[in-house]
Amino acid sequence: MPSPRYFINHFMPFTGYPYTGAPTACNLCGSQEAVTVAETDRRLKTLRSIACAECGLIRTDPMPTPAELADYYAHAYRADYQLAFAGGPPRHHLNRSAREAALRADLLAPKLRPGARVLDFGCGSGEFLAAARARGCEAIGVEPGRDYAAYARRTHGIEVLDDAGDDRFEAGHFDVITTHHVLEHLRDPADVMERLARWLKPDGVLYAAVPNMAATAKPPHERFHFAHVHGFVRETFDLMARRAGLVPDTGYRREDTTVVYRKTDQPAGRLAVPGLAQRLAGELKPMAPGAYLASGAWIWPMVRRNAKAVRDTFVSR
Repeated sequence: MPSPRYFINHFMPFTGYPYTGAPTACNLCGSQEAVTVAETDRRLKTLRSIACAECGLIRTDPMPTPAELADYYAHAYRADYQLAFAGGPPRHHLNRSAREAALRADLLAPKLRPGARVLDFGCGSGEFLAAARARGCEAIGVEPGRDYAAYARRTHGIEVLDDAGDDRFEAGHFDVITTHHVLEHLRDPADVMERLARWLKPDGVLYAAVPNMAATAKPPHERFHFAHVHGFVRETFDLMARRAGLVPDTGYRREDTTVVYRKTDQPAGRLAVPGLAQRLAGELKPMAPGAYLASGAWIWPMVRRNAKAVRDTFVSR
């Protein structure tokens, strides 16, 4: 069980998170210019988020250093956002992951043929890889979270790597690559998407999903938290894919920022979305923390999150 200091550092409102960080340029377009979008997160903790003035990609500022982010994911993330205090994945995560894995496998069924090579980058507890292997695919995962990776190996008998650098796989190795709600956690999401695109066969597909920061079902405060050091909307997600030489594959159903991409030879063009940063700063501007507390607008999202966790704990996979 985490210490009282852990709860103070990660849950106490109106305080900052235990990191120092450093300013960074935009990982997508390289611009240093930015517009402030928010100063607090969904726990009303101090957390500054900015949108690149050139392309609109949202990022945490200052950005956690590689060492700080690695330490957070090694010691705090799973307990922080998935209530996994005992080390392995909790039941509500497993049930939710199994449902999502089945939906993803059904969507990608045309490519998940026997013998297809499949990579799940950020495979968590391994449910999608198990689904792909059940269809006859050669499946491998990458998962830096040691407890979840160990669970995937032990329960599903699949190969899971702790990490995978640029030279881990040869170019054009995989028929299918998936990365589900992973890129928003990375300091270098555009660089990682380029790496994944290199590993993809010319006729392969890359399934990628991230939360949509422009989703209107949540109040602005709910869209920011420490684990997501980058934030995407439809425009920036597609622009990042274009930088990697990818475009949406119209043969697959798209759900906003859940997209199946394919390779293209068309040049990416200018990595910019004029006016997007200013638009996001207006649309995502949260209430002042005191006004937000007084309004009671935080109550329903909190109830919904907890109810969802309870439901997913008891609903069978």
